[in-house]
Amino acid sequence: MECYNCGVILGREKVCPNCGADLRIYRKFVGISNYLYNQALAKAKTRDLSGAIGDLRLSLQYNKVNTNARNLLGLIYYEMGEGVAAVREWLISKGYQAEENRASVYLEQTKKDPAEKERINQMARKYNQVVAYCHQDSMDLAVIQLKKILAGNAKFVKGWQLLALIYIHDGELEQARKALHKAEAIDVGNPTTARYLKEVAEQLRRGAGKKAKKAQAVAYQNGNDTIIQPKFRGDIGFWGMAANLLVGVAIGVAITWYLVVPGVRKQAVSDASVAVTEANNTIADKNNTIKSLEEQIDSLTGDVQNAQDDMKDRDAAIEASESLLTAYDAYINENIELAGDTLEGIDEKLLSKNGRKIIKTLREQVNNQYLTKAYEAGMSAYNSYKNEEAIEQLSKVVAMDEQYDNGNALYNLAQAYRKTEDWEKAIECYSKVVDLFPGSTLAYNASRYVTQIEQILDSQQQ
Repeated sequence: MECYNCGVILGREKVCPNCGADLRIYRKFVGISNYLYNQALAKAKTRDLSGAIGDLRLSLQYNKVNTNARNLLGLIYYEMGEGVAAVREWLISKGYQAEENRASVYLEQTKKDPAEKERINQMARKYNQVVAYCHQDSMDLAVIQLKKILAGNAKFVKGWQLLALIYIHDGELEQARKALHKAEAIDVGNPTTARYLKEVAEQLRRGAGKKAKKAQAVAYQNGNDTIIQPKFRGDIGFWGMAANLLVGVAIGVAITWYLVVPGVRKQAVSDASVAVTEANNTIADKNNTIKSLEEQIDSLTGDVQNAQDDMKDRDAAIEASESLLTAYDAYINENIELAGDTLEGIDEKLLSKNGRKIIKTLREQVNNQYLTKAYEAGMSAYNSYKNEEAIEQLSKVVAMDEQYDNGNALYNLAQAYRKTEDWEKAIECYSKVVDLFPGSTLAYNASRYVTQIEQILDSQQQ
């Protein structure tokens, strides 16, 4: 047993050794809850399921975390055909005790069998539809739907009880009694079933009294016809018989017109309603099947897209790894420029953990040599008035280190841009020189060139 306050495992202590909570009343509640659980278990074995449910609910009022009681309550609901109520109790039980709980097994079995899960959901929806039919006074539709439910779940006690109630409403007492006996076989102590059986017996007794009154009439055969007349009756004569005959014909016509014809019409309407309901159910089933197939298609489409994305990621990772090998090979062969260019185009995120370590080490070794060669190549091109080539080489240097050679790389890049009349890039590089090296000769010259370029741009706009 666990402490209700702090959850520590307890022995026979009357006070919690961890938090000091008084456990005496709590132990009494737990004991009463367990007693009621054992009593419910005994009733369930004798199929007094309603009595067991009452004891289990009371047991849970004393101790709501009694998972044994809650699991048994779910099993009884399931035995009575109430799958939704059973699943609800098992979910609550699992919430209180996630590990080593039989509720997990019951829920897992329900999940493993999609047909069983769908059957439970369909039965709940159809039963709600039956109740709606009853409220609409469409008893014929209610009976048809109920019979379908009970054909798939013969242990649904509430279904048999509702079917019996409809039969009682329609005066079909023998059919009601049969339905109630089936409910009683599942749950012998159900008070609702007992109350309905008592009502059926009472109505049948009153019906037997009416038959006794009918016994006061005399019946005899006249050829192939059965004649029924009051037991004590005097001779009424020819004209009386003729009058009775005419009255009988009139009554027969009236009965036919007021009772038989509406009944035929009602039956036709009922048959049409049943046909429409069955058609709607068929359409609903097909729609559910179509929806299920569409969901499977969407799921498969998602799987294909994920697989394609994974293939793209793997291709990109392979390409990055091959580029790293190319850079390493170029470094080994002292082709520093190729190694530096290749390393610059590699996305480290695509490499493995070891690959990222290798590229970090390789870049540190290549950068110094790469910067030196690129800077020398850029300055050689600049001094030879090859400004486009100078821009290409010096841009590589500045991209890796804007302060290289105390700012000379950045300054000469600005000069090359100015000489190619790329005024925007030139101003950008001159401004960086001013910001990075304030007060220096390079900054002073850069400021002068920025002013000259701005004057040129102003004159062009005029």
